This record gives sequence, C-alpha cells and structure tokens, in this order.
Amino acid sequence: MNLQRIALDQIDIYSGTQTRVATNDEAVSGYAEDMKQGAQFPPIILYYDGSKYYLADGFHRFLAAKRIEERDIEAQVHEGSRTDALIAALGANATNGLYRTNADKRHAVEIALEEWTGHSNAYLADICKVSIELVRRVRKAMGLDHPDKVIGKDGKSYPAGIEKTARHGGEEREKNDGSSGEGAGAGGGGGAPSKKNANYSDTSGGTRNEIEEEARSMIRNGEMDPRELDTLPTAIPNDYAVAAIGILDRMNKEDPKYPAAIERLEKWVMQRKAELLVGSQG
Repeated sequence: MNLQRIALDQIDIYSGTQTRVATNDEAVSGYAEDMKQGAQFPPIILYYDGSKYYLADGFHRFLAAKRIEERDIEAQVHEGSRTDALIAALGANATNGLYRTNADKRHAVEIALEEWTGHSNAYLADICKVSIELVRRVRKAMGLDHPDKVIGKDGKSYPAGIEKTARHGGEEREKNDGSSGEGAGAGGGGGAPSKKNANYSDTSGGTRNEIEEEARSMIRNGEMDPRELDTLPTAIPNDYAVAAIGILDRMNKEDPKYPAAIERLEKWVMQRKAELLVGSQG
C-alpha cells in the first residue's frame, strides 16, 4: 500500500470521477468536526498518471479536510489513468462507508453507459456493483440499444452472449436507506465524464453451451432473472418448473390472500394435468 500525504490543491476532482448525485453536507460537516478533534480516517483513494492525481474514493473526506483548511490529506496512491480512477469510483462504498441511494446507483450506471456503451450489461453491473437488471433498465431509459457484440478482454469483438449476475455482486432489489456516500457529486465539483476512455474490456468467456448451462443453473438457483430462460435454446420444462417454484417459495405465507393464491396454482396444475391426460388418450 503506497500511503502518501498529498496536497489538496494537487488533487483533481473535476475530471468526472465523481459518481454520486450529490454530496451529503451533514456528513462533510461531521467529518470536519471529527478531524478537528483528531479523529483518524481511512486514506482517500487516488490514481496518478504521472501528471494528475484523480480522486476515486473519499470526496467527503476531501471536502471535510478542505473545509477546515488542511493543506494535505493521507492518500492511498495507485498508478493509473482517469479511466482507472473512474472504474474504482463507480463501485465505491457499495459495501462500506456511507451507503449509496438508489439515485446514486442509477447515476453510476448512467455514467458507465456513457463511457462504455458497447460493453456488456454484465461488465457494467460488475464495475458499478449493481444488478444486471438495473443496467438493463437504465440502458433502455437512455435509449441505448444493447450491442450485438461485446468487447472481450483480449480486445477482440464477440457476439453478445448470455449475461449473468455475479454470485456475490449487486442485489436484484436496490436498497434505499435515504443516505448518500463517498464519491459525491454536486457539492464537490466534477461533472459527467467524456466518452473518450472506452478502453476497458470484458467478456463472459466460455463456449455457448457452457454459458447456457451456467445460466440455466443460476436461474434455477434464483441468481438470475427467470425470464432469461426464454433466450436459452437448451432450456427444458423442468428448468421453468424449478425457477417458478423458487419464486413461489418467496411468497409471504402470512398474507391473508396466500391460500387463494395456492388454490389458483392448484387449479392451473389440474388443468394442465387434464390436458396431458386428454393428449395421451388421443
């Protein structure tokens, strides 16, 4: 870990590496007061390209130090470009610090889509630490068509395959705790990044059969949107049954309407069984 004291006026916060909708001024004020009392904070995260220090994580700490007129701040410095800093910033505080609001998550996805429109939803979901479903929704809302091909890690172009969610990645349902976090926007300068740095690549890899097999397994285990089954030529009826049962098991059994839902399902099953019986006799 390369820890250094970096002068605040050397740190670039105006290159679009801020990924939050707005700063939390209450947090900045609280941090500033704690700093005056001698509290120790984790180092901010910087990327240095030989001429500029790009702030990737720690905008609230940076602003707090500036508010109390500190000259420098402890930083963990990595070698890298503005693009490297942005990639780090997009997923900052997904699991720690001041948690992101839903608006923050959506804003991060919008930035990523502007930067890397041609990359897969799975790749963008991974760097933003959100669900693939959120990336799909934002892409659609922005009027961006999903590419027929995606860029692989080797720099080559491949047909877009079946996308999958990371097993321990972003949640399918976003949590909204009403707070905002590090890497903030309006209060600390910055702005939307340019589209010049679309040079980071990804591909899911594997043969199509391998990808489909893993997708089927993830759907059956509730790790992927069941609607993806319709895109898999190898999907069989049992895949649909297992996926449906997994969804139904999440119903609230304490809900007064639960018995009626079970009766409706039973009626549907009986109708299908009757159709099968007639078919076998014909």
